[in-house]
Amino acid sequence: MATVTKKPWTADELCRLPKGWRYEIDDGELVIMSPAGSRHAQIVANVTSVLVDFVRPRKLGSVLSGEPGVYLRREPRQTLRGVDVAFFAVEGAQRIRGQRGFAEVAPDLAVEVDDPSEPDLRGKVAEYLAAGVRAVWIVDPESESLTRHAPGEAPHTWSSPDGVVEEPVMPGFSCRLRDLFE
Repeated sequence: MATVTKKPWTADELCRLPKGWRYEIDDGELVIMSPAGSRHAQIVANVTSVLVDFVRPRKLGSVLSGEPGVYLRREPRQTLRGVDVAFFAVEGAQRIRGQRGFAEVAPDLAVEVDDPSEPDLRGKVAEYLAAGVRAVWIVDPESESLTRHAPGEAPHTWSSPDGVVEEPVMPGFSCRLRDLFE
C-alpha cells in the first residue's frame, strides 16, 4: 500500500530520503511505496531484455529500467515518477545521456508493471500522456496481459500468450506476449 504525505516535496528532498523504499512525487506530495516483489521484478527484467534486444542493434535510442526518475511536471508543484521501464528514442536518449539526476525529458514509451503497492495506474497513464509520452504499457501479472495506451487512440489489450505485441513508437518491434511473462 502506498503512503502519501501532505507537504509539498521536491526532487532534491526526495534524494535525501532513506534507501530501501520506492518514492515518487505526485503533484508535490511524496508517495512512499514498498519495494517491488520478485514477480514484478522478473517481469520488469523480461520487458527490459525484450526491448533492449530490439533497440540496441538498431541504434533506436536507450532503454532504462530500475525505476529511473522522470519529471512529468516541474511547476507549479513537481510530479516525478519512477517508471518501471522507459524507452527514449535517439533525441531523448541524447538529452539524458550522461545526465546526473532525474530525466527532464519524457520517455517515448513508459512501461508500468501493475503492483498492489502502486497508486492508481489510470491516473499515472493520464499523467504520462499529458507529459508527452507517446505510448504507455500497463503489464498485468495477474491476468498476464498488456494494455497499450497512446494519445488519441483507444486502449488496446493483448491477453493471449501467443498474441503479437507491436509498438509503433519503435517501428518494426514485435514480440509474443508470453515473452514478457516467462
